[in-house]
Amino acid sequence: MVDAACDGATDPHDVALRVDELSPQIDPLTSRSEKMVLFHTFMYLLEVTTPDQARVDARLEPLDGPSLLPVALRDATEAMRTLWLGLAEHVRHPMARARCWDIVFTLTLLRNRRTSAEQAINAYLEASKPPTSRRHRGDGLVRAWVLARRVSLNDTTTSNAIHEAMKTLAAEGVDQGDPYPAMTVLAALISPGRTRSECVDPDVDTLLDRAVLAYSQAHIISGFAALVRRRAGEGSERAEQASRHEVNAMIAEADAATDPMIIRNRYSEAAAAAHTYGLADLEKRAVAGLQSAPRVTWTVSEYKITTPSRFFHAHLPGFAQASEWRQALSIWLHSTAPSGSFTANERAANRNLQASVMTRLASMVIFRDGDLPARALDGDADRLEHALVQIEQQTMEMRGRFLARALVQLQQRFGIPSQADLKAFLLQSGAAPNLAQALATAFQLYWVEEYDACCHLIVPKVEAATRALLLELNEPMYRAAVGDSVGQFPGLGSLLPLLVENDFDPDWERFLRTLLLNYGTNLRNLIAHGYADNVGPVDAALALRAAAVLVLVTNGNAAGRDAARVRQTLREPTGHRRRDGWWRRCVAALHIVRRDH
Repeated sequence: MVDAACDGATDPHDVALRVDELSPQIDPLTSRSEKMVLFHTFMYLLEVTTPDQARVDARLEPLDGPSLLPVALRDATEAMRTLWLGLAEHVRHPMARARCWDIVFTLTLLRNRRTSAEQAINAYLEASKPPTSRRHRGDGLVRAWVLARRVSLNDTTTSNAIHEAMKTLAAEGVDQGDPYPAMTVLAALISPGRTRSECVDPDVDTLLDRAVLAYSQAHIISGFAALVRRRAGEGSERAEQASRHEVNAMIAEADAATDPMIIRNRYSEAAAAAHTYGLADLEKRAVAGLQSAPRVTWTVSEYKITTPSRFFHAHLPGFAQASEWRQALSIWLHSTAPSGSFTANERAANRNLQASVMTRLASMVIFRDGDLPARALDGDADRLEHALVQIEQQTMEMRGRFLARALVQLQQRFGIPSQADLKAFLLQSGAAPNLAQALATAFQLYWVEEYDACCHLIVPKVEAATRALLLELNEPMYRAAVGDSVGQFPGLGSLLPLLVENDFDPDWERFLRTLLLNYGTNLRNLIAHGYADNVGPVDAALALRAAAVLVLVTNGNAAGRDAARVRQTLREPTGHRRRDGWWRRCVAALHIVRRDH
């Protein structure tokens, strides 16, 4: 029955599906349990590593449980193992022999594993012809190649047979437009030999060069070009030619595209690939195409909600009752991190990712100014970070409005304090005088509605205050000059982790990171590079809050405090932390509902 089920089958799964159909024709009739074992036998998947992986491997899966269909090989019952061994010794069809002897080898059902490996190898070689599909023929040949290496098979005749069968299949795939089986076997053919004496077959190089030129699709060319670079070595003439052909194909796809988003994506990928391969001329060409791509028509969904006034009063308790500007500003300066609780936001981000299938499956690209792609989200960690940043930005938007409204009310009720009074008030915290002066000036610029000037002045002071605090702690951070490189302090993105290592409140660190750095709102770089035009009152209020939380805990005298005291200040930068009450949990719930709908 097994031989009959294999006759004319294109792959082992076909055989599994035929078992039930053929079993009534067998005398004596097979039992249900026997049919199920045979069904499981041919449902195992021959899993081969993808061509982009340096180490080529192939094996039957699932090997270990839990697995219901098929049962994991190592969980097979003694009766199943007995049947597999008996089948291996009696079946005649090469597909059946290959599968059964491979299982015997994998589970060591014979003491001499070399014998079972040789039987499986010969069966895979015999099965490497039609009607077996080209994909399964390629997978089988790679498995035979792996088995030969696994048992150190030194039989030149068998090794040459595997080698020639792989070359034949690769040539057939290239000639008939079936790239993936060809890519699979070529990845094995270019793998390092077991001994240095193994000859390099020039036919394999010819096949690779033909394969690179045989297709027009960039993603297929990329796969073969990667194999050429691995075979010929980075920097070789063959590798450069393959890389040029790959990038030119990517640019051609961008030129042929009509959708602005696809055009941008193709040009961006081409520019990145050209930069990686050191092809400066093609990188310039791709970047020029990216910059001149037609504009994207974005679809914007807007939701209008009215935030109850009690939320404002709860975020800034006592602000409305303040009797003079110092008291009001003190309440403002002691408000909690505008991005909310890092721990609560991270839990919400995890929930959102788990609830959305599209978020986990779809490719996601983040766009920046000028509709240019900034980066693609790669993997679960990137997607979680993006979901977390979205929640933090939404919370910052709401609380930023509270902060902006409070500053406007302070001006309307008490007028604009003089710069001298502001500086004197800020210096009461013990802040460094130069930073307190800048913060006082920035507040005044805000109150006269010079929001751009306010941000351009105060945002760089966040980094200055961070650096001053780390110098107080004598934290090693300066990058000494080496050779032609200039000695300098690192940027804010490198400094914030050092603050966290010294007990800085993680809620505030996340706020600074999400507001200022490139995974979030990126306000710091937008201002530094001239992209921040027409900054509004909310962003300016958030920038003031970001600077104030660090400026007010700096110290004009680097030797004035010991490290323990500085760390205690960083742990609670606005004083004793208020515990989030029921109203804060309500606000968080409201935002989650709004986000989900």
